[in-house]
Parts: sequence; C-alpha cells; structure tokens
Amino acid sequence: MNKTKQLTTKQRVLFYLGIVTVSALVGGVTGALGLGLGDKVLTFNFDIFMTFVYILTAMSILVTLWFMYQANHYQNRYEAMDEDADEDESYEIYRKTFKNLGLASTFYNVSVAFIFFSIGVGICDFHDRISNGLAFKITTYVVEAIFFIFLFVLQIMIFKLTQKIRHYKISVFPTIKEVKEFAYSYDEGELQANYEQAFLIVFNLNQYLPFVYAILCVLAVVSSLDVTSGLVVTTGIYIYINLANIRFVNKYFRK
Repeated sequence: MNKTKQLTTKQRVLFYLGIVTVSALVGGVTGALGLGLGDKVLTFNFDIFMTFVYILTAMSILVTLWFMYQANHYQNRYEAMDEDADEDESYEIYRKTFKNLGLASTFYNVSVAFIFFSIGVGICDFHDRISNGLAFKITTYVVEAIFFIFLFVLQIMIFKLTQKIRHYKISVFPTIKEVKEFAYSYDEGELQANYEQAFLIVFNLNQYLPFVYAILCVLAVVSSLDVTSGLVVTTGIYIYINLANIRFVNKYFRK
C-alpha cells in the first residue's frame, strides 16, 4: 500500500508562510503599479514598473558579482591546496568552484536580459520624444548608460573567470565553433548533464509556447493591447527551436 508523504509541522508552517509572503508581494506590486482595467485597456504606472525593473537588474548584477567572487575564491583555494590534501576536501572545493561559476553564468545571462530590456525601453522612449518634439535631458538615460557599461564589464569578467577556472581560452565574443570546442572541454558527466538540460529546455519550450499564444490572445481581447510583436517573437522562437533539429537529424542519421 502506498503511503502519502506527510509534511512536518515546520514544513507546513513554512509552506503557508511562503504563500502569504508571495500573496503579499503580488498585492504590493499590483498596488504600487496601480494596475487597472478601464475601457478594456490595461493601465499601470510605467515609471514605477521601470523602477522595479531597475531594482531587479541591479540585484541580478550584484548576485552575479557575488557568485563570481565565490567561484574565484574557491578556485584560489583549490590551486593553493597541496597534492597530499584530503581528497574529500579537495573535491568539495572543486564542486563549490564550478557550482558558483555555473550560478554566476546563469545570473549573468539574467542580468543581460534585464539590461537589454531596459536599454530597449530607453530607446523607445527616446524615439517617442524625438517623434513628438518633446524636450528631454540626456541625464534621463543615465541608468541605461550605466547598465550598458556593466554589460561589457560583466561579459569580460565572466569570460576571464571561466578561462581561469576551466583552463580553456575563449574569446569574449566567441564564435559558434569556439563555443562547441569549449563545450567539448567539459568532463563527460558535466557534458552529459548539459545535453540533458538542453533537451529539457527545448522540450519545455515546445510544451509552454502554445500557452504564450493563448495569453497574448487573451490580453489582446481583454486589454486591447497590440500583441502583434509578441506573436511575431513567439512564432520566431517556436520555429527556430524546431528547425534547429534539422541539423541534428541530418548529422546523426545521415548515410
């Protein structure tokens, strides 16, 4: 007879506290943004929204720097260890080094996404002001300029750190060939894990992208928003991830 796993009292308390916390955050953000639906048009305070984006971007950059520091710290410890050092301790430091490097790379890419979004919004705002003959100050885009600088600084830092830890030289702006050769430098277990993760990402995108279409259509009906660009981007991603499999099929099932 199968037994249902029961949550402990502590786990239940933490679970309900998590629900309350998330609900409070959602309510707070919704209130701060002033979300509303008037005349079938979704309205919100754009300035507050961008403030949230800037905060998330800054937090993501700080988290990236923290994990980079941790990865570098453990790498230095690993290199300073004697050959007769305890094997378990050596492996633990090795594991933490690569774990922090992986997390640093992940949050770096998240930071890039936020930075591109901020810069894109800034460019659109600049274009609107020019088109409508509105006055603007160059200081309006100081935050975007700072993020733009961080974009290049972080990229150089993450690639330099990767070269140091993996002992593999890769350019700051690598080509596809360089990235493939770099991936082949991974040990067998890590390479296999990356293959599995890549497969799961493509699989999940194929599963969830149809829901994105549905959400965009609902937004178009409810809020009268123009979701054409969203549909174009979603379709482009959908087609790309599937057409990319043609290369795989031709490569591994050729005569």
